[in-house]
Amino acid sequence: MTDLLPAAAGWLAYGHPAWMVFAIGLCLFALRIGLSIRRARRARRPVPRGARARHLRVAKPGVVLALLGFALGPLSVSLLRDWTPMSSFHSLLGGIAAVLFAGAGLQGRRLERGDRAARNLHAWLAGAAVSLAIAAAIAGFVLLP
Repeated sequence: MTDLLPAAAGWLAYGHPAWMVFAIGLCLFALRIGLSIRRARRARRPVPRGARARHLRVAKPGVVLALLGFALGPLSVSLLRDWTPMSSFHSLLGGIAAVLFAGAGLQGRRLERGDRAARNLHAWLAGAAVSLAIAAAIAGFVLLP
């Protein structure tokens, strides 16, 4: 029984990375849809049919999962690895990405409610959030068990 605990902790340490791969994947897909909407608007073409609804359907859970994953990282590090939370370059990038995801989500909510003034800030924050999340994932490779 005592050998199972360290082995289980080792496997559980992959929970946060797996969670974040899924969350970032959703956010990348939402970004792709959002950029197609933006390109259509800038070219003064009609937005692809169903794109806005699809963007919202993918982006909302993606952002929620990314923010929950940000909270799971320090828990995983402190409980499973016995490290000091928030003490790596990975966590710095992840923290900045989390703030950007929250901002993109808030601006997206403004857009959803009809405030077109939020468009540019939403696009900038979302692009920066996904970019930094990918950078955080790369920086996290060295932390894998």
